[in-house]
Amino acid sequence: MATTRRRKIITLTLTQSCNLRCRYCFEANKSGQRMTFETAKKILDEALNDDRFDEYEIDFFGGEPFLEFDLIKQSVKYVAETYPKKLLLFTATTNGTLVHGEIKEWLEKHADIFVCALSLDGSKRMHDINRCNSFDSIDIEFFARTWPTQEMKMTVSEKTLPYLAEGIIFMHEHGYRFTANLAFDIDWSDPDNESVLERELSKMIDYYLAHPEITPCTFMDVPLFMVASTDLDSKFRQCGAGIEMFSYDVNGKSYACQFFMPLSIGEERSEKAQKLVFPQEIDRTCFEGECRDCIAVHICHTCYGSNFASTGNIFKKDPNWCKLQKIIFRANAYFRFKQLENGSFRCEERDRPYWIKGIKMILSDLK
Repeated sequence: MATTRRRKIITLTLTQSCNLRCRYCFEANKSGQRMTFETAKKILDEALNDDRFDEYEIDFFGGEPFLEFDLIKQSVKYVAETYPKKLLLFTATTNGTLVHGEIKEWLEKHADIFVCALSLDGSKRMHDINRCNSFDSIDIEFFARTWPTQEMKMTVSEKTLPYLAEGIIFMHEHGYRFTANLAFDIDWSDPDNESVLERELSKMIDYYLAHPEITPCTFMDVPLFMVASTDLDSKFRQCGAGIEMFSYDVNGKSYACQFFMPLSIGEERSEKAQKLVFPQEIDRTCFEGECRDCIAVHICHTCYGSNFASTGNIFKKDPNWCKLQKIIFRANAYFRFKQLENGSFRCEERDRPYWIKGIKMILSDLK
């Protein structure tokens, strides 16, 4: 019987500085502080000597991590030489604007062990609205070519929501692999967002129905079968925060994830977050408010950090964000219904009854 390999994710915030000011950035308390190599070395030694895990992912974060390129190089060299038998992967989440010249050359040489996740927010219009007119300063094709299986990260703000379909289609037509999501921890309270989202999702449905060969993006690829196939009282967990994810600030202090750092939520709230308990498994009874009785609880992404930043409770979601998620789920159900109707829907035959039941449940019962 196959066993699941346990992966430990170690996130190092190398710097609290960034060369952009993105519209939806959750790091509201940036400073000029940076991590030293001695601090990084101490964190890495402690993390990699934890033998409870089979694999180790070391994620360089910021701010913008490539502002500390020398520290990245030092850290990778140290780990590779000191722990040659460990199963390792290095990653970085980057805005891409600094990945040129020497940095690009180094990444090409280390592409077998180092993966970059590029934040690209859709079309040029969308990206420039969110990310300080930086689209033209990114060598997008370098990322697509160097890491062809790595997904780019497309985040949608309230200002780019009106161009959502445009951005999704742009990413598909350029052949980019990507994930797409609504930004966490921003103000989604404008009621007009609901009609705008419905309009843009309708455009996306038309596009996917006209192009059945294209795999839908994460907005339109929600696993609705789980609504019907998962026991409503079953245990589940959608995030490794506090259990398999370990995030370190520039001073070496550990947090459940980046969202809980003073960099994101300030010193006072961050101290409160240090006392939080993150259960190994959760069920619907852990949630507060409408989530507890919602039929979509198993398919609705739970970000403990975003919940805490928005509501002060890791199990209580922003109600405005929740409204938009329900619109997305209903659009998914309608899209899959149309695919079933025209014969283009594909799934494992054993899952088909659950898909059909899940679609019906979302369309009729999701309140």
